[in-house]
Amino acid sequence: MNSPIDSSLPTTLGPVLFWAAVIACSVAQWFILRAVFRTLPTAPANSDIPVPRRWAEIVQVILPIAGLVALFYGAWRAMHSA
Repeated sequence: MNSPIDSSLPTTLGPVLFWAAVIACSVAQWFILRAVFRTLPTAPANSDIPVPRRWAEIVQVILPIAGLVALFYGAWRAMHSA
């Protein structure tokens, strides 16, 4: 039995939307990575202000990338399992 989503989308529209989402997310993640690796933590004028840890910033960027890769892989498999 076909789901309502399968019957309402033309066969070429699903992959086009998928790859458009992959490209949009990849470009956004690229700019986020670029921003994180370009900025260097500087010592604040007030020593009471903590400096963020560099590894924590990198982990906070890498984890969403890994999540997006897993999400897109799952979506790709779901699209092609039928």
